[in-house]
Amino acid sequence: MADVRALLKAKREEARITHPYAAYNPSGQLKCTVCGSVVKHASAWEGHLGSKAHRTNIIRLREQEKRQEQEQEQTPQESEDSPELTRKRKTPEDQAQSNINTGKKRRVETPSRPPQSSSSSSFPQDFFSDPSRAPVPLSYFDEEEEEEEEKPSAEKQEPLPAAAPGVDEEYERFQLELLSNPDPSEAYDRATVAAEPVLASAQIPGFPLITVDDAPEEPPQLTEEEVRQKREQEERELIMDKLLAEERAQEDADTRVQLLKIKLEALRKKREAAKANKLKDTR
Repeated sequence: MADVRALLKAKREEARITHPYAAYNPSGQLKCTVCGSVVKHASAWEGHLGSKAHRTNIIRLREQEKRQEQEQEQTPQESEDSPELTRKRKTPEDQAQSNINTGKKRRVETPSRPPQSSSSSSFPQDFFSDPSRAPVPLSYFDEEEEEEEEKPSAEKQEPLPAAAPGVDEEYERFQLELLSNPDPSEAYDRATVAAEPVLASAQIPGFPLITVDDAPEEPPQLTEEEVRQKREQEERELIMDKLLAEERAQEDADTRVQLLKIKLEALRKKREAAKANKLKDTR
């Protein structure tokens, strides 16, 4: 028995596969290092190499090795170019920061303007004579916030330059009137439209005119006597309808009774005829 085992072991050692992707586990089984699968017999190794799964794994392994080589080649180049990239990246960031600071300065220096109402373009000045009837505008509650926002900008606004001594007085008056001219939209912020009520027409557009003859006639007013007579007439008609219904029901019942009598008479005659036939047979 020991000799047989020794012979089998020697035969296995002679048939060991020497291939770059072939390996043996501690139990002596043949294993593919690429696929990680165990090959049962050494004779099946060639078939495993030609299988689709093994070829796919080989292609994937080669692509992975190429990718690693490319990464290793790019790593030293990136380390050399990193200072220049850092300097190039800092320049746009600094430029953006400077643009932000410039925009903030411009917003601080530019005074805010009060919003103009879009409803001020269709009515002349002092169009409404009763401002007390005007509703509260939607922007009334936001005026305080807008005034608070305008105060710091107004403080920072530079004063208007004084007129030169040689400038004409008429030009000075014109400049003062131009600067002190009120905004026309303020005259219409509290404006309302008041009108007298108008009775709507009963005529519907697109339909024929309604004349007096076509109008529905109202029923005439009845007196108490006529109302009483009408009520009595309706009661009599109701009683007659009930009597007619009862009469029809009675007639239907009589008809059914008559039919039942006819059937009973026919059955009685049939039984008598049957008895007579039996008596004849017995005789």
